[in-house]
Amino acid sequence: MQRITSTTSRRGRAVHLIRRSALAGLVASTVLVAAGCSTGGASNADSGETCDETNTHLVMSFRGIDNEYYIAVEAGAKAFAESVGAGDRYQWIENKNDSAKQVAQITQILAETGKCTAINVDPNENAIVPAILNAAKKVGAKVVVQWTLPPGDVTPESYGSTFTSFMAENAETQGYGIAKALFDSMGGKGNVVAIQGLLDNTAQQGRQAGLERALEEYPDITLLDAQPADWDRTLAQNLMQSYLTKYGDQINGVWAANDSLGLGALAALRAQGRTDVGVVGIDGLEESLNEIAKGTGKGGYIATNMSKGSIQGGIGLDIAYQAVTGAIDPDKEPSLNRAFYLETEIITKDNAETALSAPLVADMDFDDPFAVAFEPVFDDK
Repeated sequence: MQRITSTTSRRGRAVHLIRRSALAGLVASTVLVAAGCSTGGASNADSGETCDETNTHLVMSFRGIDNEYYIAVEAGAKAFAESVGAGDRYQWIENKNDSAKQVAQITQILAETGKCTAINVDPNENAIVPAILNAAKKVGAKVVVQWTLPPGDVTPESYGSTFTSFMAENAETQGYGIAKALFDSMGGKGNVVAIQGLLDNTAQQGRQAGLERALEEYPDITLLDAQPADWDRTLAQNLMQSYLTKYGDQINGVWAANDSLGLGALAALRAQGRTDVGVVGIDGLEESLNEIAKGTGKGGYIATNMSKGSIQGGIGLDIAYQAVTGAIDPDKEPSLNRAFYLETEIITKDNAETALSAPLVADMDFDDPFAVAFEPVFDDK
């Protein structure tokens, strides 16, 4: 069952200072692949090596560190690494939307670190997930996957313990929630355009499905066009300029698959003086939250969601680590723990100020990582 909440999260203002003042330092400290992590020869799946807190390597594989969502992911992951004393065995690797590079990076690391490797990965595309899982299975490592499921009917339970867990927000719920906020701000009628992410990506596909569900509920809203901008802000700005050239004053709203795309669209709209057009996105970037808070709730930025980036970083890595060290046996975990959604919170002008006071790193219980599981990804058969 899909659910949307608009509950706000209250956080300490002192912690919020991390969000504003430490971003540059976090970026500077995390854009590398850590050196010195080779064990001098990887252990394979059949080796007798025991993996524990002294030899388990922690690997984060994400697109980059170029916006606050990824900064939050990284901050959450580092908080977990520090909690188990693994700061010197922690790696953040980024691939800049290059899927072949992502697979090559992970394969190389696994060749060096072997089965005592906990991987938390946000795959660029569905198609590369099997290659990542197979590389990990070969050496006995464990993988938690964010956002993007493998193609076909492959699930963590059907694949086996290597695919320890899948976690994400419910992308359809996200896409539907921001679409409803946009359509309501338009009075339930008018024309919208959509700016999509990478098309071969579970999050994009789910968010698009949410948009389409909302369109069915609002018969007086017309979708003029939908094109991909590959999660890239500049491409989104260029696409929005093309939409404005083609459709002009017909455009009353913009649905964007994430905040980077939405902010690119907003820049193009402002360049042409179109302050009457509402824009929505996903990720809860501070820039988006500020736009929502200072806006009218009609034109400009209308809605986003509350970012769960630090939870995806810290708890995702925690689950993989516990599987590697034997604290949990994935094959004995209930279905909910193998594939789950986090709770989605839609942010509008009504609760944007509260969202802005949230810390970069959420409160997390690393002893009970599955406490964040809100609803299952797969229905019980």
